[in-house]
Amino acid sequence: MSRSRVVVTGLGMVSSLALDREGTWAAMLNGQDGLGPLTRLHLPAEPAQLAGQVPMEAGRHQTLCERMALRALAEALDGFRPGGDPARIGVFQGAGTSGLPVAEAFLEDRLAGRRGRAAEAAYQSPCTVADALALHLGATGPRATVMNACSSSLLALGMAWERLAAGELDLALAGGAEGLCRTTYGGFSCLKAVDSRKCRPFSRDRAGLNLGEGAVQLLLEPLERAQARGAVIFAEVLGYGASMDAHHPTAPHPEGEGAARAMTQALRAGSLTPADVDLVSAHGTATPANDGAECLAIRRALGAAADQVSVTSTKSQFGHTLGSAGAFGAASAILALRDQVVSPTLRLEDPDPLCDLDCTPLVARQRLVRAALVNAFAFGGNNLSLALGRWEGR
Repeated sequence: MSRSRVVVTGLGMVSSLALDREGTWAAMLNGQDGLGPLTRLHLPAEPAQLAGQVPMEAGRHQTLCERMALRALAEALDGFRPGGDPARIGVFQGAGTSGLPVAEAFLEDRLAGRRGRAAEAAYQSPCTVADALALHLGATGPRATVMNACSSSLLALGMAWERLAAGELDLALAGGAEGLCRTTYGGFSCLKAVDSRKCRPFSRDRAGLNLGEGAVQLLLEPLERAQARGAVIFAEVLGYGASMDAHHPTAPHPEGEGAARAMTQALRAGSLTPADVDLVSAHGTATPANDGAECLAIRRALGAAADQVSVTSTKSQFGHTLGSAGAFGAASAILALRDQVVSPTLRLEDPDPLCDLDCTPLVARQRLVRAALVNAFAFGGNNLSLALGRWEGR
């Protein structure tokens, strides 16, 4: 069965570096990070007091996740008003905590003897962000909220690509939004996965991740439709791969076997050879278990071509944004394809010998970027890899 080519025609970002796409990208290329003292949450007992926080607050009847997602949507649309059949517009979102901060605030009120706003807590669910986005778009097509831990938004992107490539939709919005909350912060801290210093992906002394928040929204549509309306095209989505480790609730397979399968599937879906790939936007959490296993997986999937690939971790710049992490990785890869420059992995001064790839230490690098793989490897061994191609006008 023939498939339609799918392209990215809109990209919005809200991060701890900036509240827009170009501001975030410029800061990334300049080697800045959005990590700072934890102020969003009051958790004095936690040893790690560092996070990537977006300078926005929740509204009276709008969660922080919704506000960030809608801001990213506005940038992705850039004045475009989707027409046509609203039933052929889909919304696909990755979610992690979503409405949890509202529930936590309600619980805090009750524990303090206050009544709290039970109606708001009851209304919140992981799908409220997708609902808000669909309402804004007037989209009545398929709507999906994916909760696949840290690979959620990348799977949402893959699902959107599938429906568009099959000719079932005319337009899709895909991405994710994530805000910090006590439950997540405390959970990662209990797992001893959070570093009290700024994280150092692929480094010999890496000791864990920093948590972050933000939103990314991507507008996807079939190539023919995008060209017909004269849309700006950022990149082409070529396909994705998914696999399951079935190994451990939190630790990745030590040899990266499942992760490599996901990358190999993404290559196959995109009709790419390993030699076609110039960039891997890595999961790169800076945890002791992840980074070495991911580098082994990249070598396993790309073979000898791995020595020619640039690898980078966006988490060194705005932390691990959990459910939206895959979308952040995809956004940075898309901008790398557009501008032919790879953002740096910050604080990579002493690489781990296990991480023996070119992980773009410290400074951005200009280079040819024809195709990229974006990785997101979640708890439970849920592995996703998305293949993207540079748009060259044909």
